[in-house]
Amino acid sequence: MIEDASPVDLAWLAGLLEGEGAFDLHRQRYPRVRLGMTDRDIVTRAAELVGANVRVSFRPAPQTALWHAEISGPRAEAVMRAILPHMGARRSSRIASVLAHAPKTSKAAPDLA
Repeated sequence: MIEDASPVDLAWLAGLLEGEGAFDLHRQRYPRVRLGMTDRDIVTRAAELVGANVRVSFRPAPQTALWHAEISGPRAEAVMRAILPHMGARRSSRIASVLAHAPKTSKAAPDLA
């Protein structure tokens, strides 16, 4: 899980989620991190790092399958806090907003430095 991730894995995950991830509040309460891509191996690696399951959705031909990984609640909060130092301004702002509006999470201000 994210607590055991190496610095290299953490930086890799941050880069992936910077471009392909989504950060929001599930049911307007719980922090959530989502990833969806056509590259099964990449989604599987990310899912292993954050402790998520991988699921697939099939789209009409000729498009390929779309692989998904999603976490919410305390695990999503932990991931957001772990990758925050590696994120760009726009994603950092989004993560800070999600964490600030999640009543079930710690209200400690995220370190944006």
